[in-house]
Amino acid sequence: MPYLLEKGVFVMAASGAVAAFREIVKLAAFKVVYPLTYKLFCLRPQKQLALFCEVRSGTLTDTYKPICAELKKRGFPFKVFFIHNNKGGLSYLLRYLKLCTLLPQASAIIINDTCNLFGAFRLRKGTRLVQTWHSCGAFKKWGYSLKGMSFGQQADLLDRYPSHTNYTLVTVSSEECIPHFNEAFGFTAPSCVKATGVARTDRFFNEKNRAAAFGKIYEICPAAKNADKIILYAPTYRGDADNAQPPEQFSLTDMKKALPKGCILLIKQHGFVKKKTVIPPDCADTIFDVSQKADIESLLFVSDVCITDYSSLIFEYSLFERPMIFYAYDLDEFNSYRGSYYEYNDDFLPGQTARTPEQLFAALADALNGNYDADRIRRFRDRFMSACDGHSAQRIADYITGRNDPA
Repeated sequence: MPYLLEKGVFVMAASGAVAAFREIVKLAAFKVVYPLTYKLFCLRPQKQLALFCEVRSGTLTDTYKPICAELKKRGFPFKVFFIHNNKGGLSYLLRYLKLCTLLPQASAIIINDTCNLFGAFRLRKGTRLVQTWHSCGAFKKWGYSLKGMSFGQQADLLDRYPSHTNYTLVTVSSEECIPHFNEAFGFTAPSCVKATGVARTDRFFNEKNRAAAFGKIYEICPAAKNADKIILYAPTYRGDADNAQPPEQFSLTDMKKALPKGCILLIKQHGFVKKKTVIPPDCADTIFDVSQKADIESLLFVSDVCITDYSSLIFEYSLFERPMIFYAYDLDEFNSYRGSYYEYNDDFLPGQTARTPEQLFAALADALNGNYDADRIRRFRDRFMSACDGHSAQRIADYITGRNDPA
């Protein structure tokens, strides 16, 4: 027993030493190495160049694609750098170092998520740093808004490794969102947060994209072609982003029983979730997991009803003025560790809420029968998506190229 105790103490001490070493390395990188490297490479001339930094994804996301297309149309040069800051270990520190050699060359830098490298030094004069946040509206809390809650970083770490100090523009989907972004980023008003619209929503205003979305879903899921109604279940993840878990689902067998004949259910888990949904054999003709096959934008195009929980996709979906249902079986737990900017009730949400499977199935029956408040959805859309009109990428590209500054 004494040996085991001593061994346990040794392991704890070793673990603590490793953590302390990692923190020393990180602190030295952010406070010394990165600022010096950036300043050194500022000796090189700055170019007319837009540098898109993908924070998490290994491919170009829909947050960036419309802006890149607009810049290409204008003949304005751009590059893409994949940061991968969610990969384990300290390897991201080397990618940050590489990025420090590239950032000084760009006249405009665009990011789509939180990345503390961008607060490690003061940007050279004339550089435009655009935060095109990856979601619309303002729903789940993040950044400084999470102070005192278990989700996210604590305020002292946010201060030690600031992320948001150098932005010259933060794009949001409406004026309603600005105060919440100011809070999350630690800004005081007035700030650089502007209702330019969100570029990824431009595709929803193009009829060709709608036709392409249906064609894609029919290819992925042939049953959708003959379906009377398509229901989308698209929840957000549980836990943290690096170990994202799917929610506890309702019984898929019971869901199939609740669906009218001719209706199908498409399941789209959050992109951070890697675990596949197990479809019971007796449901395989009606319920389909398309998480790895279909993008969320195509699914929003084709679905007649959307079931979700705390996902920001509700803002994009409001553009279609179709019914939404909010299955929040774990609302109390969610509020305790994450929380949202608005009370999770009828004053905020544009659809029925359900806390149990029985309530969910009843709400779904109402939606499929046309018993939903369309005016409520339109009010929600006007409140949170008023700047999204199909031309957001043009306005953002105007700013990147120096043609115009948002008011």
